[in-house]
Amino acid sequence: MPGSNVFIIYCVHDKVHLRPKFGYTDSEFIHNEENQSETQVTIMYDLDMNDIGNDHYDEENHQFRSVQSDNVAAEYGSCKEFIGADGSLFWIPVVEPGWIPTLGSIFKDIKDAIKWYKGYALRSGFDIRKSTERKKSGITTSKYFICNRGGLPNTSILDTISDDHNKQLRNSSCKRTNCKAFVAFKAIPHSSEVYLWRFEQQHNHKLINQDCMHLSRAKRQLSVVDQAFIHKLLSAKVGATTSYRLMCVIKGGCEFVDGLEIDWKNFTRDINCHIGGTDANLLITKLQNRRENVTNFTYEYRCDKKQLNALFWADDTSKQNYELFGDVVSFDATYRTNRYCMVFVPFTGIDNHKRCVTFGAGLLCREDTNSYIWLLRSFLKCFGKAPIMVVTDQDPTMKKAIEIVFPYTKHRFCMWHITSKLPLKVSWETMNESDFKADFNSIVWDSKIAVNDFEMRWDALMVKYKLQDNKWMKDMFDLRSSWIPAYFKDVPMSGLMRTTSRSESENSAFNRVSHHGYTLNNFMNAFESVMERQRNNQIKFDFDTSTIIPIIKTPLADMEKHASMVYTRTIFLMVQREILHSLVSCSQKSVTSGVVSDICIVKHKRTNISKKKVVVEKKEKVDIDSEWNFNTSEGDFEVEFNREDLTVKCSCMLFERFGIFCRHIFCILKIYDIQEIPSRYILKRWRRDIIPTTVLKRTFRYSDSSGNVEKVAYKAFSMLDQCLSSLSNDDKKLEEFMQKLEVFMTDIGEQGSDKVPVTKEDHIDKLYGATTNPEVVDVENPPMVKNKGSGTGKRLKSALEKATIQGNKQSRSCKTCGVKGHNSRKCLTLLNKSKVQSA
Repeated sequence: MPGSNVFIIYCVHDKVHLRPKFGYTDSEFIHNEENQSETQVTIMYDLDMNDIGNDHYDEENHQFRSVQSDNVAAEYGSCKEFIGADGSLFWIPVVEPGWIPTLGSIFKDIKDAIKWYKGYALRSGFDIRKSTERKKSGITTSKYFICNRGGLPNTSILDTISDDHNKQLRNSSCKRTNCKAFVAFKAIPHSSEVYLWRFEQQHNHKLINQDCMHLSRAKRQLSVVDQAFIHKLLSAKVGATTSYRLMCVIKGGCEFVDGLEIDWKNFTRDINCHIGGTDANLLITKLQNRRENVTNFTYEYRCDKKQLNALFWADDTSKQNYELFGDVVSFDATYRTNRYCMVFVPFTGIDNHKRCVTFGAGLLCREDTNSYIWLLRSFLKCFGKAPIMVVTDQDPTMKKAIEIVFPYTKHRFCMWHITSKLPLKVSWETMNESDFKADFNSIVWDSKIAVNDFEMRWDALMVKYKLQDNKWMKDMFDLRSSWIPAYFKDVPMSGLMRTTSRSESENSAFNRVSHHGYTLNNFMNAFESVMERQRNNQIKFDFDTSTIIPIIKTPLADMEKHASMVYTRTIFLMVQREILHSLVSCSQKSVTSGVVSDICIVKHKRTNISKKKVVVEKKEKVDIDSEWNFNTSEGDFEVEFNREDLTVKCSCMLFERFGIFCRHIFCILKIYDIQEIPSRYILKRWRRDIIPTTVLKRTFRYSDSSGNVEKVAYKAFSMLDQCLSSLSNDDKKLEEFMQKLEVFMTDIGEQGSDKVPVTKEDHIDKLYGATTNPEVVDVENPPMVKNKGSGTGKRLKSALEKATIQGNKQSRSCKTCGVKGHNSRKCLTLLNKSKVQSA
């Protein structure tokens, strides 16, 4: 009858007991018994926890008996030892009253039941594992969990002498003791609830001490937070071993960290194995999701027989940077950034703080002309306009591609790459026993030299050192319009870059966080981390510009103050230096007045403050600042000044090459009492705060929703850290805070979340923002090719190559007996011969 009490039948050593249970009617049980439904069996065999104490059970009299022994009730952390009637030992856990199991206890679902039993096992000191699961019509009716040391040990013997064996003998010890401790849950009909059906608490082995519980199998399972920690540190080229040690330091000891060092290393292995052959497809899926969820994100890719062949991408911040600073672009290929040996090609420029800024990047399988043509066309499609000047090394494939895609762009070769070849192209005597290097650098690196003057001085240099017949020198002279500064004077902002040092600086930054064994997705995460640091530096320099008040150093206070208000701090310091030199080093020599304009001759003399030695013999000496060393030579310079519209031009052409006034112009502005720099000569690319901070702070890892989740999570970590810091000196308040935190964690655990990843594979998918094993793979992994500069290390072998090598080894014949399949060390003939000799 509905609402009546129902008694669940259970037995303790053949004694029948009745325990009332509410919530089921007699008719339901009778009906199910008549149908002989397996899910409704209500007979339970177990020991009641309330009947077990410090005594021992006597099987003959069906009662527990006391045993006088020193080992009786000896505590091993969270268990007690007992002696059975047959003299055998068994152990029973000792836990808090709230965790003592009770037959018939109801759980809302099987997950809740498993969670409870795991908590009981952790408090008791043993591990559990799944056992029998019974189903009916696809629905689970009962589920068993046993002690991890249950089951018979493996007693199989491996004969390593026999030729028939094909297994390797492992030096491992068995941990199974045939323990009978278990628990069984049974489903309640027409409900998701389950109840505790059977329970055995006796263990035939000592339980784990609580001080060593962190070494148990259950505690060695990495949490979601630990897995995310490993994944994030991979983007900073921090391996699993270092990640584990960092977490141990953060949490205050290894015992507070889930898993051992080997478990953290295994998770990194699991990530790479799980991605497997879908690496390229996963990356394209991520980029597609990003384009759908992030404003103004662009990516292009190309496949060859479904294999990824080339890739290009750029986000909204990169596009805004290119719109402002894309007049001069440098790009250079770098290698050993991923396991497929794909060439990484970042496009680099100079921002308003005179720092490197990345406009976009590409990955190429091959360094051929067609690949670079595709990459540059993707670049042009993304940004809509070509740069004014491009700086690269002397790669002929790059040169040809630039001529085709950027026909109106000035292409400049890296000067350092050319000058660094001098020791290989010129005799040792000429390089080291003469002034050849100094004479060569004086005409090559001089940015103020005229074209005719350069050609005359080059011819004189060749005659002086007898290099007229040197083929390399002739070739470099034929290419003079592609690398000598005199041929770039008319190109706006041509002085920003004369070498690819900017690109190589960026390549070095990327190589510091990437590894030649990285998957494409790991490399993309590393790239994003570099971009975030680069943009954070832009924010920092913007902050310094707006908060640091510069010191006025010259009598031209109005001019300096105006410059400090319009330029970034870095550019202002350069302008201030030119203003200072205009007062110290420059003077007006003569003036020729016209109807509208005046032609002024400014005499420039070198002073101590302008002396700076520029060394170009070694690559590391040609730093970025050496390219910005202005006007250190003496001489007369012509300045044309228009009195009506305040236009001005100097023969040194510093403004045309760098975008700021030279000291000669400032000298004339002082004479004509001009207090501010004319607005037409304040280039937008050097102004302060031209890119909003909100744009620089955007992160484009996956999508807007993922970004919001990460922001909230990081904020929660920060708040928790602040709470612990404020309570660190008050033990009482810290204890109260921990109690509240435990209650809060209990509430969260009871509520649960449907969005929590169930398996390790699901969490890896969540970390990468896409499904790693889709049903259909549209893009396959790129082929493993070896480009120049990709290193001389061993190329990763495919499974087929490994199988071939292994097959070749197995097909070799033994040198002792001539039989295939083994070598001399495992040859029976040689072993038997050794035994006979020893006997």
